[in-house]
Amino acid sequence: MAVFESRTELSCTPERLFEFIIRPANLKVIAPAEVGLSFVDAPEVIALGSKLVFKVQGFGVVQHLEHEIVEFDPPRGFRERMVKGPLPHWQHEYILEPDAAGGVTLLNRIEFEPPGGILGMILTAERMIDHLHREYQHRSEALKQALST
Repeated sequence: MAVFESRTELSCTPERLFEFIIRPANLKVIAPAEVGLSFVDAPEVIALGSKLVFKVQGFGVVQHLEHEIVEFDPPRGFRERMVKGPLPHWQHEYILEPDAAGGVTLLNRIEFEPPGGILGMILTAERMIDHLHREYQHRSEALKQALST
């Protein structure tokens, strides 16, 4: 199982960050444009059991994915799991860690298993992690900008 982690330090409260990231429309705002994130079906605000059906472009292919919120612990975070998509396993945790100064660190932790077969020879864990580093660097900067007001 491959693991990717990204940390973003923010000067807002955990509650403000949590309220921001549980709205799929905001997740679209912070996603890099080249990912082409578009929600086909998603609630305005996620909760335990919510389903998110969306499209993204990765490695030149548009993927149709479905994630389900399998843990929900306001304002400490939530976990989503891919229930339909190209990978055998994908789990994404959003963990909010308050700091002593009143800010918060967002830890994105993604566990995944690359595809098998011929596609897996091209789309390796290392290549996916490199892609995630670039994407989450963008998300980190976009989050800082969105929550700086």
